[in-house]
Amino acid sequence: MRPIAVGRKRRLIFPAAGALLLAIPATAAALTAGLGSSPAGAARTASASAQRAAVKRRTARTAAQRGCKKLFTVKMGEGAANLIYSSHGQVSEHDLKLLGYIERCQRNPAARGFVRGYDRYQAQMHHARVVAARQAAAAGSSSLRAGGWAIPGSVVQCESGGRNLPPNYAGASGYYQIIPGTWQAYGGSQYAPSAYQATAQQQAAVASRIWNGGAGASQWVCAGGG
Repeated sequence: MRPIAVGRKRRLIFPAAGALLLAIPATAAALTAGLGSSPAGAARTASASAQRAAVKRRTARTAAQRGCKKLFTVKMGEGAANLIYSSHGQVSEHDLKLLGYIERCQRNPAARGFVRGYDRYQAQMHHARVVAARQAAAAGSSSLRAGGWAIPGSVVQCESGGRNLPPNYAGASGYYQIIPGTWQAYGGSQYAPSAYQATAQQQAAVASRIWNGGAGASQWVCAGGG
């Protein structure tokens, strides 16, 4: 018997049987031939299959983890949900997608280890920023309010890097990282529901009231507050 490949099928020719032709799929022919292969070949095939499966599982885990690059702990997710539902009269489609993303990342087993590492990294980076800001303040850095900031520029750079940031896990947002409760207590709600939604001048006005109204540095961790 000898196989002859024809397109996607193979024809098995039996010369002694009057050239009987049997058309079967090529995959079936390959499986039939494999039954008569050596044990060593079967072992190699099984090993290669197991390796491919392991790579696929590892790739799936990595992909799932990368899919949750911006991870949220349960506490952070609750904070985001409270912010979304308390600051807006109507929840947008984007807000709902954000909450869905947070929930998926919380349930993703492949991402849990990354969450712990992410939290440690964030804590280390925050500590480094606080130390750097305090050292700069102790050294009497020039032009503390350079750039037109309403509070010392070193504090702004430590808190937000001088960017108008969206809310973090605690709800703090904007150039000055003001939380919703403080924003509203110092008249920010007349401008916008949250700090980052207001203009730079409006945020500066509220930050100035906070800084000069007695709260001062106590409202900013980077300024030595709690």
